Amino acid sequence: MFKYAFIEEAEGASPENYSFTYENSESRSFVAGVNDMDMAEELVKKLDQEGYELIDLCGAFDDERAQRLRKAVKGDMEILHVNFFPEEQKKLDALDSFKEFGVVIVMDGVEDTQKFELRNEECNTYVRFTKDLEAAKAAAKELTDQGVYFIEICSYFDEEKTRAIIDAVGGKVPVGSCGI
Repeated sequence: MFKYAFIEEAEGASPENYSFTYENSESRSFVAGVNDMDMAEELVKKLDQEGYELIDLCGAFDDERAQRLRKAVKGDMEILHVNFFPEEQKKLDALDSFKEFGVVIVMDGVEDTQKFELRNEECNTYVRFTKDLEAAKAAAKELTDQGVYFIEICSYFDEEKTRAIIDAVGGKVPVGSCGI
């Protein structure tokens, strides 16, 4: 079974109070928030011990922070982080708030789009697990229509697929990807 995690940095969040696990016949996915880098490092070490194979990090983690986390693991875990195309970064930089956050993940074993929410005073995260690019485009559009301020997508999304998501939301919100 493939083990995947998405970690976001959100004020006041911890894996104990801001997380969920989604499991199907082919994969186990853990989505969690952390308050700071030390908490992220602790969580990554724990996930490494539990045999997780891939961690995608939100855009708050840059190359340096991602590298620090890579050095913390002993296994073959891959750790990637969200990047934004320059035009998407400009839109992100113009935001006044990051409170409403959308995440789209394509994962094996998903039949119908699965919807999850994580909420606290500082951040509301809306996560969609989808089966393929077409379902991901629909999920991203739905999140945009719902009012998220920006969307981050998993490492499944290379440059072409990321641009397809940007097109699907009509450029209305910034979109970043772990796959670019």
